[in-house]
Amino acid sequence: MTSSSRTWWRVGPALVERGYRVLAVDLRGHGSSPRTEAGLSVADLATDVAETVEAAIGSPGAAVPAAPVDLLIGHSLGAVVALELVGRRPGFARRLVVEDPPGPGSIDWAVVAAGIEADTRRAVTAPDALRRELEATNPAWPPGEAERRVADLTDCDGRAIAAALRPGVPFDLPALLAAAPLPILLLLAEEPLGSILLGPDRKAAVEALPNGTTRVLPAGHSVHREALDAWLAAVDAWLAA
Repeated sequence: MTSSSRTWWRVGPALVERGYRVLAVDLRGHGSSPRTEAGLSVADLATDVAETVEAAIGSPGAAVPAAPVDLLIGHSLGAVVALELVGRRPGFARRLVVEDPPGPGSIDWAVVAAGIEADTRRAVTAPDALRRELEATNPAWPPGEAERRVADLTDCDGRAIAAALRPGVPFDLPALLAAAPLPILLLLAEEPLGSILLGPDRKAAVEALPNGTTRVLPAGHSVHREALDAWLAAVDAWLAA
């Protein structure tokens, strides 16, 4: 939520070094994608991602891509979108990395919506102050990450995203995980450091994986920002196995 493809600026090149062709997608209302007043449901966003991938590899309108995605990765809201996508389109991807998805009962969506409105407003009116605050509250972020976060907040359609979130986001994370027809690596942040998958939601998600592996890494919610080396090591080990 409110991030963009900028967040993967270190992960993308690391995957290219491992032989992948990488496509980083901006969700609708985020980054360089069109701003919108509608179409921000998880199902809508999953359709957008599928269409973007299909256009990139030359198979628009196909039930699954002509060449299935080798490795699909989603963080937070993007993790739920990725699970929705592979559930709707079996065969779309061969493997899935799910990074710190939200728990249905772990988030107060009205509070999140209010925070998004405030942060996106500050990104325009007081970007330097917001950057300094982000640097102070996220000491594990690499240099320049706070500037990228401010740019993400400036680019996204905060008002529309907040309006879509305020009533709540209906999804069943354990059901999505259990139904996903492919191997899954579940990368979780530590609860005390800021994971948004908490308590009973966390237990249910871990137990729902029939063909998955769970790793808890020493980081807050943005694991790939805060613990890139551990993130890559976990993915490499899982792929090797």
